[in-house]
Parts: sequence; structure tokens; C-alpha cells
Amino acid sequence: MGIEKSLSNELSKYVFRGILSTVGASIYVLADSYFVAKSIGVLGVAVMNLSMPLFNIMEGLGLLLGMGGGTLFTFYYLKNKKKAQEIYTQIFIIGIILGLFFMLCGVLFPEKIAYLLGADQSTFRYTLEYIKIILLFGPFFVFNNLILSFIRNDFGTKIAMFAMIISSLSNIFLDWLLIIKLNYGMYGAGFATSFSPIISILITLPHFKSKNNNLKFIKTNLNIKRLFKVFNIGLPSFLTELSTGVGIFIYNWVFLTVSGNDAVAAYGIAANVLLVALALFTGVAQGIQPIVSHQYAKRNFINIRFGLRFGLIIAEFLGIICLLFVIFNTNIIIDFFNAASNNTVVTMATQGIKILLISLLFSSLNVVFNIFFSAINNSRISIFMVIIRGYILPLLVILPMAHIGGIIGVWSSLLIIEIISFIIEILMWKKIQIKLKYDNFKFN
Repeated sequence: MGIEKSLSNELSKYVFRGILSTVGASIYVLADSYFVAKSIGVLGVAVMNLSMPLFNIMEGLGLLLGMGGGTLFTFYYLKNKKKAQEIYTQIFIIGIILGLFFMLCGVLFPEKIAYLLGADQSTFRYTLEYIKIILLFGPFFVFNNLILSFIRNDFGTKIAMFAMIISSLSNIFLDWLLIIKLNYGMYGAGFATSFSPIISILITLPHFKSKNNNLKFIKTNLNIKRLFKVFNIGLPSFLTELSTGVGIFIYNWVFLTVSGNDAVAAYGIAANVLLVALALFTGVAQGIQPIVSHQYAKRNFINIRFGLRFGLIIAEFLGIICLLFVIFNTNIIIDFFNAASNNTVVTMATQGIKILLISLLFSSLNVVFNIFFSAINNSRISIFMVIIRGYILPLLVILPMAHIGGIIGVWSSLLIIEIISFIIEILMWKKIQIKLKYDNFKFN
């Protein structure tokens, strides 16, 4: 009981910090949507929703490098500190290359990207203004998730938490200043959002100067084998983040086809709430990840199962709280993003937001399972589940549901996707519990 209590306290601390970090990271999206809606109207909310997949790609790549590299850093650090620091150095260099790629896209192809995201005649100008800025600051979106993931695995969860909270609060202030006071519109929203990861990175710098810092650059040659391990471990987190963008992209196109930009704006309102909830669940999963990885490295399987159970209970509790909040405050939430009181958007959002967010009861569990599998060196299962849940099922479910039930069918499709995914993950977990006892792993 003493060990369980100690582990529970440690998990509570990590999960609390993880939640504050990830929710802090999602607040800037809410702030952007709110202030853009105040300045431009619900068309601005539609633009923000069209642009969302771009964030998912950049931040997902940061998670690919950060979660994969950070987890492998933890495994190596217990046995060979030099190898751990080699991983950090190599991942940092790859992060620079990816960031520069997005910056070049912002210079060379912003119009093509705007059209690809679904911008039409009425939303193109605003979308272009916004994504130009976001892409130019792409390196910071990639690096923020990369650095925060490594710091969490280097026992810096507190500074990672403060970095995300303070940067998000700064983003809210900059949104108000640039969009409302200075009337810079979508350009203001782009700059406010782009400064957020910069502020976060600056706040984390003291960690690298502390005596407990183990994240140090050393001379190293490129090790393809280790990099594949990083990508293998981090791929579930990347695919999960990207699947959110893919889902939003598919929903945007379907809603555009069914009911036009007003439907996209209504979905944008629901998506903002959904993203905050998913950030809560991701925070829980990222909170248990370092501890579960440490326990797996020590082969403490009882503690591993305890960590999973702890994460699932907390995530489900948060899912229930979020759903109840939406049910009892639907009108307040819609009015928050619908300053111009577009009646069509109100009707669509009121009808759909409750249906869509019932899915939180299952997505809460799915998110925890996904990162957990990766944390215990079973990333193949995580990758398989992300592909099923984030790519295959949306294609198989959303379009047929739209055909069968129209706009109500589209709203209902996410619940079906999450239920099917949860059933598959339970079956996977039953198999992996047997394998876990005999899983001999080696990191070279």
C-alpha cells in the first residue's frame, strides 16, 4: 500500500502538470477563435478551423521527435548517458531541418496550401493572411513540442508546465492587443499565436543551465538505427496529432458539401471545445508516460498496470466533466464564438455540439491507451490503433453517415468511430498483458 500511495502521488503530480501544459497549449486556439470571431465574425471561426490541420502537422512532427526521442532518452539514460545525449543532439538537428522546411513553404507556397485546406472565395484572403504568418514561424511550433517532451523526460515537468501556461496567457493578451485594439485582423491572430511557442521556449531555457540538466549536445555521428527507434516510438503521438487534423479536414469538407461555411463555423465551435478536451486527455497520457517508461525500464509490471489504470480513471472523469459542462452551458459556449449572433450557426451548433461531444466518454480512454502502448515499447500497436481510429474509420464512417443521416449523421459519426476504436483497444490490451510478462527488450 505504501508503494502504491507513493506511486499514486507521483502520478498525480505528473498528470496535473501534464494537463496544465497541454491545456495551456490549446488555449491559444480558443483565444484566436474568440477574438477573431469578435473582429471578423463567424467567418473567422471557419477560417481558424480550416487552418487547424496545419497546426496538427507542425506540432505533430514536434511530438514525433520529442515523444520518441524523449522516451528513448529515458531508456538510454538509465544505462548509458552518452547514448542518451547523442539521441538528443541528433533529434535537435532534425528539428531544425523540419522547421526550416515549413518556413520555406510559407514563403513559396502559401496560396496553394490555403486552397488545399479548403479555403473558398469568401475565406481565401483571411486564410492566406493567417497561414503565411504561421508557416514563417513554423520552426518554433516544431521545437516547442520537441523541447518540452525532452524536458519532461529529464525530470523538468514543472518548468514545462509553467512554460505552456505562461505562453498561453501571453497569447491571450497578444490576441486582445493585436486583433481588437490594433485591429490587425488575421495577421494579428497569426502573430499572437506564433509568439506563444517562442515565449514557451524562452521560459524553458533555465532548465538547460541547471545542475540537474542532462540535455547536452555532444559530438555524434548520425545513427540511422536509433533514429528509426525514435520514429517508431514517437510515431503514435505524431499520427494521433495528425489524425486530429485529418479528421478536422474531412469534417470541414463534408460540412462544406452538406451546408456550406455556416456549417463549418458551427463545427468550428464544437471543434474548439473538443480540442480542449482532447488536450486534457493528452495531458493525462503524457503525465503517466515518463513514469510508465521508467517502470518498464525497471520491469515493474505491477506498477505499469497501476499507472495505466490511474490514467484511464482520471481521463474518463475529465471526459464526463467536460460533457456535463457542455450539456448545461451549450448556449453560453456558442455565444462565446458567435458574437455576430448568426442564427443559422446557432441552430446548427446547438443541434450538433452535444451529439459530437458524447464521443468524449470514449476518446478519453483511447488517447491514454495510445500513448501508454508506446511508453511500454509497444509502439506497433499504438501505430495500428492510430491508423484505425484516425484515418481508416473516419473515411469509412463519416461519408456514409452523411449520406444516411445528413448533417445529423455527420455529427454522430465521431461517437461511432471512438466506440469501435475503444473495443479494439481493449482486445489489444488483453493480448499485451500476457506478452508484457515475457517481453525482453534491448536498446543498442
